[in-house]
Amino acid sequence: MHIIYLFFSIILAVLAQVLFKSFVLSKLNFENFFLSLLNIKLIFGFTLYLVSAIFYIIALQKIDLSVAYPTISISYIFLVLLSYILFGETLSLYKILGCILIMLGVSLIWK
Repeated sequence: MHIIYLFFSIILAVLAQVLFKSFVLSKLNFENFFLSLLNIKLIFGFTLYLVSAIFYIIALQKIDLSVAYPTISISYIFLVLLSYILFGETLSLYKILGCILIMLGVSLIWK
């Protein structure tokens, strides 16, 4: 059951990163930096990070830290895919190989 909390933690952190990227692309204004901090995408991103941390803490009640923390690297795979789909970022052979290695590493940790 605690693996579900870990999975939600990962997904929410990924969504927060996507919101941060979309905020930077559309609204970042260095002249009014503090006003930019009130942007809804940024606030919602920070909120998602907070909820992600809460789910992570709950997951740590039953999952070893030495397993849970490396598992968070799965978020890199989701971010590579979402960056390609949403922002048109490149999906190179090296990124794909890196994602495969991450999946392999995480699967070994859970054995």
